Amino acid sequence: MEGLQGDTATLSKRFDELSHYDVKGETRVHFGINSASLSQQAKSDLGALATNAANTEGYLIQVAGYADSSGSAAWNEELSDRRAQAVVNYFRQVCYVPLSRVLAPAGMGVSQPAASNETAKGRQENRRVEVKILVSRGLSEGNASTAALQ
Repeated sequence: MEGLQGDTATLSKRFDELSHYDVKGETRVHFGINSASLSQQAKSDLGALATNAANTEGYLIQVAGYADSSGSAAWNEELSDRRAQAVVNYFRQVCYVPLSRVLAPAGMGVSQPAASNETAKGRQENRRVEVKILVSRGLSEGNASTAALQ
């Protein structure tokens, strides 16, 4: 009976953790002023991340685009969306990442700046897309538990 209660508690914990994720890899790619075009460096970084993701069981990819503070709020929202979509398109068309593995891309506009928008260098840092490989904590811990039982 004790073993069954322990198994039930373990399963319950795993189900709770399915909505919590561990970051297994990440990269940040930058863009030119008013641009949503990927540089060669960005393509290289995204290719490496896609390879890492393909070797990670149960992965999902999170994509969030950002803009600097130049331009209107509406323009920055649209531009950050286009940047995020450019990354997703590259994953899909060049890296062959299944679309089911990519969470809905998010254009975040000027929210969450990585640096101050008061300097050119800061604005350059803010023209970015952040990409993360996520694995459900319940899945990650479940694999560790399964391995321990074998």
